Amino acid sequence: MSAHAVLRRKDARRNRARILDAAERLLAQSPSASLADIAAAAGLSRSTLYRHFGDRARIVAELADRQWTVASTAVDGTVSPGRLGRERPVVMDAIQVFDLVPPPLLPEQLVAEAQRVAGVEVALYVIDIDGTHLLRIAGPGRLDDQIPAPLAVGPELDADGLSDLRKQFQEHPGAHVFPLWLRGRAIGVMIAFGRPRQSLMELARQASAAVTLADRYTDAFAGAQRRKRPKAAAEIQQSLLPPRVSRISGGEVAGNVLPSYEVAGDWFDVIENHDGVWITLADGLGGTTRSAASSAVALGALRASRRSGADIGEALVLMHKTLREMPGSRAEMTACVAHWDPLSQQLRVANCGHVDPVIVRASGQAEGLRFGKGRGLGGRARPRPSEKATSLGPDDRLVMVSDGVVGSGEGRAGLGFSGLIDAALSSERRTAADTVRRIHMAVLEASSGELSDDATAICLAVA
Repeated sequence: MSAHAVLRRKDARRNRARILDAAERLLAQSPSASLADIAAAAGLSRSTLYRHFGDRARIVAELADRQWTVASTAVDGTVSPGRLGRERPVVMDAIQVFDLVPPPLLPEQLVAEAQRVAGVEVALYVIDIDGTHLLRIAGPGRLDDQIPAPLAVGPELDADGLSDLRKQFQEHPGAHVFPLWLRGRAIGVMIAFGRPRQSLMELARQASAAVTLADRYTDAFAGAQRRKRPKAAAEIQQSLLPPRVSRISGGEVAGNVLPSYEVAGDWFDVIENHDGVWITLADGLGGTTRSAASSAVALGALRASRRSGADIGEALVLMHKTLREMPGSRAEMTACVAHWDPLSQQLRVANCGHVDPVIVRASGQAEGLRFGKGRGLGGRARPRPSEKATSLGPDDRLVMVSDGVVGSGEGRAGLGFSGLIDAALSSERRTAADTVRRIHMAVLEASSGELSDDATAICLAVA
């Protein structure tokens, strides 16, 4: 056997092990993780994964041979005791890094550790808040400081975005991409210039956890994610937004606001509790700093209500009362709150004057949850939240948008509900992240990028 064939066989064994290790981690945390998620977590293309494993069943069967089965994760998402520990040491521990390294120095420290492990030069890039560029934060400038990238979901890449990014990097021979992957999305990438003597996948995963912890203690990462200075209102808005891609029990939620550097009327919130998943979308009816401040007040009221055991309708009423307490002119907004229970698959939605949500069924049929024109929050009249209930099952998607997406007029995309549905149906993978990306691609095309009203889209996709 030739030396080249031996090397090829070693690479194949190494890739197969990386796929199984990634599948072991992801399926233990989320039994619904897709093959694309597994490929992304392994740092390999989907074609490589399919070359080793033709389908999901083969991966599960091989994991069973390793005495690890998907059954180790219960229906309620808990993991069997003993499955969270490690039998082998990690190349870098996120908690230790966070404890030992001053947060502002973390980018350079992560690059230094990566170069030690890889034996080649490594650069660390984060994603611009508008999802259009990779921005270098540390490491050698072998590539441009700003690299145009496939449209991400805000400053996060999903599995499809990573796959597209790897295709783009085929133009740079010798550059190897390792995502900072955490809970179904990448918050940045490490780029190794040359073949690393040891994979950086585990180190990059630990780095993602360290960055997430450190981000509350320094502006180093937030500053690096901005190509230009946002307006004050837009900066407030960015601070209110949750992770743009969230893996949840039984599915995925993704959401984002366009544009990212201006306006600032919209905000959204996503959280998973024992009772299910809460998704809130509000339109602050303006892009001023006062509007952004009102959004922060309304979000605080929402969280206070939710954490006190209120239901979705009561949360909207408390938001209204809190906005009425603000001094000065009235701060008004529309809002819609959805609650989905992954065990019963029941979806409940409460609406106060907001754009009606749309459900795209697994069959491809779309239906609107029609609420009619209702009162918003913060005005003179007390709102009466309208509520509807339905079910959301496997491969169904809930889509919620702001008026900047469907509404007509200057500065809005004007997609209408038919255009919104067409954009959602254009997602072949039907994931939450890809659905949001398709909607925002349609928004950018329809508006020629000239938005003077926020265009927000959120999608809950059931696995």
